[in-house]
Amino acid sequence: MAEGPDWRENSTVLTMDTDPKSAVTEFLTKYDNYELFQFSKFYRDRLEHAIEEVVDGISSLLTYESHFSGQEHGKVIELMEKKKRKDSSKLLLSLVMAKGSLAQRVMWASFVHMRHSVPKLDKILKEIQELGSDFCMNMKRDISEIPNQLKDVQQKHKETLRVQAEKLRVNTILIKQKVKVFQLVDQYAELTVISTVRDRTLVEHELLARGRDHAEWGEKHLRRELEKIRADQLFQSSFSQRKPKSGSSAAVSGVPGIGKTTMVQKIVYDWATGKIYPHFQFVFSFKFRDLNTINFRINLRNLILFFYSYFGNVLVELWKNPEGLLFIFDGLDEFEKTINFDGSQSTCTDPECYAEVSDIVYSLIQHKLLPGCSVLVTTRPTALRSLEKAEISLWAEILGFVGDERKQYFNKFFENKEVAAAVFKHVEENEILYTMCYNPSYCWILGLSLGPFFTQRDRKQQQVPKTVTQLYSYYIYNILKNHSRKIERPRDVFLKIGEMAFTGISEKKIVFRNGDLIKYNLHPSQFLSGFLMELLERDDSVQSVVYTFPHLTIQEFVAALTEFLTSNPRNIGKLLREAHSKEDGRFEIFLRFVAGLSSPQSAWPLEKFLGPFLHQTTSRVIDWVKEKVEGQIGNTAGETGKRNLLNTFHYLFESQNKALARSTVGSMETLSFCELRLTPIDCVVLSQTIGLCDTIKYLNLQKCYIQCEGLQRLEPILHKCEGLRLSFNNLGDSGVKRLCVVLKNSDCKIWKLDLNDNALTDLCAEDLTSALSTNQLLTALELSNNNLGDLGVKQLSAALKNPNCKIQRLSLCDNTLTDSCAKDLTSALSANWIIKDLNLGWNKLGDSGVKLLTEALKSPDCKIRKLHLYNNGLTDSSVEDLVSALSTKLSLTHLNLQGNSFTDQSIPALCQFIQTCKNLDLINLEENQFSPNGKNQLELLQKSSSRLKVMV
Repeated sequence: MAEGPDWRENSTVLTMDTDPKSAVTEFLTKYDNYELFQFSKFYRDRLEHAIEEVVDGISSLLTYESHFSGQEHGKVIELMEKKKRKDSSKLLLSLVMAKGSLAQRVMWASFVHMRHSVPKLDKILKEIQELGSDFCMNMKRDISEIPNQLKDVQQKHKETLRVQAEKLRVNTILIKQKVKVFQLVDQYAELTVISTVRDRTLVEHELLARGRDHAEWGEKHLRRELEKIRADQLFQSSFSQRKPKSGSSAAVSGVPGIGKTTMVQKIVYDWATGKIYPHFQFVFSFKFRDLNTINFRINLRNLILFFYSYFGNVLVELWKNPEGLLFIFDGLDEFEKTINFDGSQSTCTDPECYAEVSDIVYSLIQHKLLPGCSVLVTTRPTALRSLEKAEISLWAEILGFVGDERKQYFNKFFENKEVAAAVFKHVEENEILYTMCYNPSYCWILGLSLGPFFTQRDRKQQQVPKTVTQLYSYYIYNILKNHSRKIERPRDVFLKIGEMAFTGISEKKIVFRNGDLIKYNLHPSQFLSGFLMELLERDDSVQSVVYTFPHLTIQEFVAALTEFLTSNPRNIGKLLREAHSKEDGRFEIFLRFVAGLSSPQSAWPLEKFLGPFLHQTTSRVIDWVKEKVEGQIGNTAGETGKRNLLNTFHYLFESQNKALARSTVGSMETLSFCELRLTPIDCVVLSQTIGLCDTIKYLNLQKCYIQCEGLQRLEPILHKCEGLRLSFNNLGDSGVKRLCVVLKNSDCKIWKLDLNDNALTDLCAEDLTSALSTNQLLTALELSNNNLGDLGVKQLSAALKNPNCKIQRLSLCDNTLTDSCAKDLTSALSANWIIKDLNLGWNKLGDSGVKLLTEALKSPDCKIRKLHLYNNGLTDSSVEDLVSALSTKLSLTHLNLQGNSFTDQSIPALCQFIQTCKNLDLINLEENQFSPNGKNQLELLQKSSSRLKVMV
């Protein structure tokens, strides 16, 4: 038998169930070899992703069981060590699929073993248990042959859709060609889509909310917890959980500009060219903004003919096989009618029956109309709540670009690769701009705004935009520069467009019609000049023309710009207060732009073409920002208060007004954003704000989920704080390594540092050791709820020995410590006994570890005040040593021995100890194994001292 004991030893790879053998036996008994083979085929794509983190353990097991040769195992491990985990898991599955039934059984047995430590595997196994083997068998059989009489119209339909979808039109403001046309397949950038959606309840601007979450669902989490899904897996795949013949509805969510419509275009194109979904005989794609024009009752047959007139009389044949139909509805958030999925909506069950368009859409999604057909709906997150009660079998969300996908976008955007590299380098070095790049529309705006700085000789590199407001100022500047000779009174034109944009924000309206333009004296004929084409995108639908700003944030910027152009300003203070009072966050980006446009750096490029900004408005905006910051600093109770304070910091950042910042936040001493999720952009803003404050003492970022990326943005200012709370931030070893650089800074003032629950391992211990040996101010260090282990604490012990180390409070609770590290810890404490508060709870020191520790506690140099040894597996055999060492400690006030295994046998020694220790305020002996009589004996000791509390 091949050697392979390592799979048994690697507890991180094979985490067993409570009773793993019975679970594996039950699973393998339930399914025969053919069914397991079908599961492997059906779930193959998802399994490739699911096992990426544990492929070495599975391969070791297969080698141990003689199903893999040493050479095959070596190839799998080699790919994994080269960081090619996906290739490694793909190879493993290919090898197993070729090996036969016994290898399949060993592989699936390993999946059951490790399911609870690998969320993606657990999800797949739950699906199998819930749906059974018939599920995937029937899914694969669900392909039907198209009747001969439909082949011609299908061919015409595919050709029509191919021609409609093969081109991607991109507006450009940098060249004479107003619209650049690309082949979709050449320009399409793959987006990261996850097979779930996040919280559907939003109380702030949806772009901020989704941007705030984006870092959390980065590559690491995608690899471990969330499953990526391709566009061709939305239907007829293991993701789409439906029973045969019942139909399937999928909802894909994404913020504005993330690529929902382009993804739909790609799905239509790929179906038309035969690349995906061969089981769908016909695909019908509709935009909700087009459906808004149908203000009369209609039936499904005429609705299809309205957009696809060539179907004529053959539609009645399509109704016979609804399983072969896919209906796509793009942009639910733009639909002006209401669809209620609570049962109150009228139902349409006959494709020939006349009804409202909303009733037809509702009935298709709910499978009341043509049951068995499939439906895809796309929407912004704001409209997701309306779908909560809908019959949706698959929820997905477009995350946008992750990792190198951002760089790939710029390489496609710029024909000149040197320019692409220069622009991306600037973006990468600017945290604000780089974080925006998860969204393709932001990338497009960045490309248009920054490109000229790296292609035109008269642009100075030092003027390259650094804030979001500056970026959008140059976006508008480039439009004005390219059209300056064609525009009469550009200031007046912007005033009109801005009025319309502001009304749109107020009413949550992003789609405008000819009537809206005429209402604001913007005549549609002006589009012929080309200028309005850059500010508004024109969409020619079947019956009418609609207009949208290229992105919601452009609409918000133009609305903000208007406030600085009007010659007769309305009460700007009142307008800002009213906008700020809206709790749904619709005006948040608008307000940031208003604050940003008060900055000369943002105003200057625009004033060149639009004339000077009204000084009165600028002054009032600055006064308003000052008022908001000063009023909010002392009002941070609850999430809303903290969110509002953070938003005011964003106003300061966009204004780039250092004098204003110093006058408002310069004297802050305490700042807490506890339990408020912060994005990397938030951390940049926070960094600049604290950088202008010389009095900051305490910064609380507990549970802000900043991770290493956020910490990197804060790194320049952390040394200014005296107390720093960073627990529950998933900083990881890489984050703590960065923090150690701060601790070594000679200007570092930190004396209290909380790093609890940050996924730390022994890999960061060397850096911590070096920092603790250097820093002589740090006296309190919290490292609980990590995974430093014995090896990590052994390394830390070297720092504790160092006379430069001044740690007086040290918490190592729940760090998987055993008696193996006790000797090193004892040696360190004996050499440099300055620790007064030591927490070693929730470990596995055991009696042997504590007996070693008592050697250090006996030292006359030991001035321990608080000692925590709860939940450490201690028994009666360690009590004598422990109380003997502590009885002489007049400094001891708190002793926590909760959750161990002490019995009545220990009571005499404990009673003697409690009576001897005169300064003891609290001893916790709860959750031990004392009898009721024993507990009474201990409780009676409280009478010996008025301040003593004995908890049993």
